[in-house]
Amino acid sequence: MEKRSPERPALQIQWKTEQRVLTLERVPVLELTLSYPQAAGGGRGGARISRYYQKLAQVWQDRWGRETYWWACIDRVQKGARFAPWTARLEGAVRFQNEDLLSIRMDAWETRGDGRPLQVSAGDNWQLPDGVPLPAGSCLPRRGRNRLIQALLAQGEARRAAGDCFLDRDFAQKLPRALSPRRCCRTEDGWEFYLPQCALAPAVEGVVTLSLSEGSAGTPV
Repeated sequence: MEKRSPERPALQIQWKTEQRVLTLERVPVLELTLSYPQAAGGGRGGARISRYYQKLAQVWQDRWGRETYWWACIDRVQKGARFAPWTARLEGAVRFQNEDLLSIRMDAWETRGDGRPLQVSAGDNWQLPDGVPLPAGSCLPRRGRNRLIQALLAQGEARRAAGDCFLDRDFAQKLPRALSPRRCCRTEDGWEFYLPQCALAPAVEGVVTLSLSEGSAGTPV
């Protein structure tokens, strides 16, 4: 019997990219790049997901086009010829998709006059085909939460011992407060969790990502 290939999900994600350069007296002061997902197909659920990311992109564009732009202009006036344009970008990636679930990671970056990037990460988990968020309890269930935290702590300790990530000495106390159902994604291997910049490690580490493989103790179902 001929083996049938699995059907592709009806909803397909495409990425829309917009770029702008904001100036002060014709001098570039802020370079913007926004890349955000749009659903092709998927009916009402796909349209709902598309509207969400259109609004998200607008929120970041408003922030960067106002407050961030103003501060960039001040920096330009103060530094004169020594000024380097600031940059800001929104980008993301599909971390998982099947007929029931879509997981998308979104990252926002700002690089200001000191050259050090600021990063914010979020994870959106959508139930398909309805296009509604996965309940928070499915990402971070109360039952088994302690096992999940212990598994992530063990991974963090191993990474710190290996010199892979310079976590704070007290990161074990900070980790439970840093976990959020808005900062995790399903992946092909299990789940990954995004810990805010400066929450558990120096700013140079950016957003720290810890992950659990499928079937590990504490892994969300």
